[in-house]
Amino acid sequence: MKNKRKGIASSTHLRPVSLVFVVGSILIFNVIGTCATSFLAQGASVQKAAIPAFAAGGFGGSSKSSGSKKKKNTKKKKKGGAGATAAKRPNNLFTPEGRMAHIRSRLGAADVSPMANLSLMQNKDGQLALDIDPNAICVVDNFLGKDLISAMRQEAESLLPTLVPSQSTRFDEKSQTVVPYEKVGVLSTQIEGGATGYEASPRLVEYIVTLTSGLSQKLNQILPESHHLSGSEQTNKLAVCLGDGSMYDKHIDNLGGGEKGAGDQRKLTALLYLQPPGSHDGQPEFPNESVEDDPRGGYFRAYDVPESDQVTCIAPRGDRLIMFWSDSLVHDVSPSFCPAGDTDRRWALTVWFVVGEDGVIRTTDAEIEKKHFGTG
Repeated sequence: MKNKRKGIASSTHLRPVSLVFVVGSILIFNVIGTCATSFLAQGASVQKAAIPAFAAGGFGGSSKSSGSKKKKNTKKKKKGGAGATAAKRPNNLFTPEGRMAHIRSRLGAADVSPMANLSLMQNKDGQLALDIDPNAICVVDNFLGKDLISAMRQEAESLLPTLVPSQSTRFDEKSQTVVPYEKVGVLSTQIEGGATGYEASPRLVEYIVTLTSGLSQKLNQILPESHHLSGSEQTNKLAVCLGDGSMYDKHIDNLGGGEKGAGDQRKLTALLYLQPPGSHDGQPEFPNESVEDDPRGGYFRAYDVPESDQVTCIAPRGDRLIMFWSDSLVHDVSPSFCPAGDTDRRWALTVWFVVGEDGVIRTTDAEIEKKHFGTG
């Protein structure tokens, strides 16, 4: 798909893959793509995930048996020592079944209602009507718990030698065209799996599969059909900012456009920070965070949020999940630094959800383009 909206930077993607499951809890990815390509050049390819029954629900125990109930029991036995609590952890996080059940449980407890916030919008006929807020943001802290997020960070770091310079696009004033560029100090890859890949990062694979199925199902219950998400398709990216001012330019993830079912179909972005637990303890809490208060930087900055001409800064706190609409939110990442060394590197795992059968990708408003990118 050729981009007709000149001024908007877009994120890029890697090759699509298909998820296949094998009995015995081993997740296998069959690669069906060929080479890394740009969304700008070819539109949005996705991963087709054949989510079986055991991944969509009941695999390794139901959410009733692995979520808030266990937390409640832990609190009751707290005075008796940590032994009882520790004894339950292997069943929760030391097996694929347990980890996926744990993720489903935490997802079930998460408040995702901000994604259904309404806003007064102007429709194609020029009439005002209520619609899903295009700048809605949902922030879930302590999403997976320190044990799992720490293990996922270790898996991500082990993949560092396989990461490549991350690419994106931006508008070049001189040539008046959209040009590709490498993000300085930013490396990325797509989690593909395969027998070898799953062995290298099983928790990252399990997280992507479980989130794709579970979050789409949960959001579809509160969203109109135009915003429904596929529970079997997604694309993803694991990225790290190495410091020294590495950053993301202002952009919208999905440039939009194309006929229904064609082009870039990414609708929702779900971004999980893999920083060490407690990475930002003692700092102001969301939504009162400020990049000026943190020498490490690397803050997610959402423009026109909560109101026009305002900017909301969101810290890359460990175990923080951020959700927003891929086809509308203008955002960037402030320059990041690593004063404490590699520990301060900004790791993020992004999963992009695509629209369902009746889903609609927004076309970027010309006024938004002019305001943020100087075109339109």
